[in-house]
Amino acid sequence: TLIQHLYVEMKIAGLNAGYALEYSTEYLKDKGMIESISEQYGIYLGQKKLEDELSVFDYALTDYATFVPYIYGRFMLGNKERTKKEIQILKDLYCLAIEDIQDYDMIVYVPREFGYIQDGVRWQDEEVAKAVDKAILGFLDAENVKYSVIKGSTKERSEQIMKIVGINKEI
Repeated sequence: TLIQHLYVEMKIAGLNAGYALEYSTEYLKDKGMIESISEQYGIYLGQKKLEDELSVFDYALTDYATFVPYIYGRFMLGNKERTKKEIQILKDLYCLAIEDIQDYDMIVYVPREFGYIQDGVRWQDEEVAKAVDKAILGFLDAENVKYSVIKGSTKERSEQIMKIVGINKEI
């Protein structure tokens, strides 16, 4: 994956880097499909814990962000009429997202370029995955969050990120 490739390149460059993979994937493998928006709290807390553990590194890499459970929470509720409890949970997830987003030094959006593989863990199909991607970009734009869009092969993406970070090493 891109994060693993980037991590290895940073370590080869002698940088103090660490990474954490997406918590929700392990959550889904372990506990099964998410059935309630309240489970997005658990996803948030798991991701937050992983990211907090990266604070000892100069470069902390992750392929997920703590603001994403808010996006998925909105998708889970869809267009249905929301209960007071669901509204409060969504509001809480939004507040957490807005608070945490300030902690990221750099956000990279990596568009889908290689197709969508149904891995047996994710609940969405390719169409919904693209809609989630659009919602993530919409959230970042609406909240005026700076991000970089990185395209190309894994190697090309890694090189672009290293350059943006200021590490001008040919990978």
